[in-house]
Amino acid sequence: MLTSTTQIPTIARGQIRSIVKAHADWPAFLIEKGLISASAKNADLIEFALRYPALVTRIEAVLNLSPDNAPADGPETPMDDDNMTDDNMPDETAPQAGFEIDGVLAGVEQLMSPLVRKEIANALAPVVAAANRGPVEVERIVEVERIVEVAPGEGPRITARPKARRDKRVTVRTLLPSRSTKDAYYDAPVTLWTGVASPAVDPFYVVDRPQMATMLTAFERGANLWLSGPSGSGKSSMPYYACAITGRPIVRIGFTRQTDVESLIGGMALRNGSTVWEDGVLISAMRQPGMVILLDELTFAPAGVQAIFQQVADGDRSYFIPATGELVKCADGVVFVVADNTNGSGDDGGLYAGTNVCNVALVNRYARMLHVDYLSAQKEAEALANHTACPLPAAKHLADFVAQARRQPALQGVVISLRQMVAFVQMVQDGFTSKDAFVATLSSRMPATERATIDAMADLAWNTAFEALVNGKAIPAQPSNSPAAQAFADTQY
Repeated sequence: MLTSTTQIPTIARGQIRSIVKAHADWPAFLIEKGLISASAKNADLIEFALRYPALVTRIEAVLNLSPDNAPADGPETPMDDDNMTDDNMPDETAPQAGFEIDGVLAGVEQLMSPLVRKEIANALAPVVAAANRGPVEVERIVEVERIVEVAPGEGPRITARPKARRDKRVTVRTLLPSRSTKDAYYDAPVTLWTGVASPAVDPFYVVDRPQMATMLTAFERGANLWLSGPSGSGKSSMPYYACAITGRPIVRIGFTRQTDVESLIGGMALRNGSTVWEDGVLISAMRQPGMVILLDELTFAPAGVQAIFQQVADGDRSYFIPATGELVKCADGVVFVVADNTNGSGDDGGLYAGTNVCNVALVNRYARMLHVDYLSAQKEAEALANHTACPLPAAKHLADFVAQARRQPALQGVVISLRQMVAFVQMVQDGFTSKDAFVATLSSRMPATERATIDAMADLAWNTAFEALVNGKAIPAQPSNSPAAQAFADTQY
């Protein structure tokens, strides 16, 4: 029976933490206790679980199945709870507790040559490593609504909300491990934040170290950033990863031609018979310490909406609300990040139709501008293999093809993103031919001329080769003058 004195064996702790943290009320419990998730002890887990019979039942089931449980007539072996946190938990990904490549290949090893076995083992290595990491914890951001009430003869009454706070300071090298000694930015300080949930770290994210270091040091200085680059190059994912490794909260604001000022700033509303002011998404985010406000495709917004961000990103970093007479200043550590395809200059070519030219003064409010381009073919292949678990040779085959397609004069300006490549691989894994998958995920969205060009490159020979690599088979031989060989500038496969 689960009680407040029950000890949690080492082997069961990770599973029990996952069960507890998946509960919708766990974030509120942390706020109530003044804790952060990483510092929660065994006693905290049990105290929370005892509030909910369903959790008690699940945890008791785990403990009853745990091989570390002591016999009924013997003492339990407790963990050193005071020293056991998420950061120093025992390594649950050790090979003896998870998957091993030798074990995965044992059943088919006799059917493979040493060379084939080596290639498959290399391709499986990142998949096995990811499987042995255990579950990735995803914590929801729980926001307590903030309302400023305006009543006759009274000042505004503000409800409480959890706030992020500054924690310890580390260096860029701590967050982006590197042996490099030539780049001084690795020694630049970065503040970690705590107190609210931040995004979960994506274990498959491929980091561009110089650009990520630029973002981290900008956050530290409170400097705003402008990210430009082609669609699907990873502009939006960069700030999410930066927030994940620093503990910062983040909010994304997307824009269209219909985005209005009221949705961003807020307005008066009736609530329970009283007139109250309700913050819009921008004002709400500005009040939260450490918040990263991601402005996604700001150039789609009308000029009047863009003018708001010229004002709040200025040196004063504030916005005056006429309805309440309140001057809202950005809280400590708030920064703005724009993710845009056109670096604020609009688009005359039609590739990003509907974007507007930004006021120069608005763009100048963003101290650092980064051009985020597609990954190299090698890194794109690694990311593709990580996200789809397809063999690395197949991922490299596709990444090399896409890299060459992007260089073709006839395909200049055509977007072929990692997102589309993942969709293509997944469709092949679902049992469709690579030709059908190619049309559905890549070529069908292109104009007729560009579609004809890329279809000519990805002929039947290329599709056959890709299917063979995905399924771990030998690539069919092709004549050196075949269209596929010419497309890849190879003499043979």
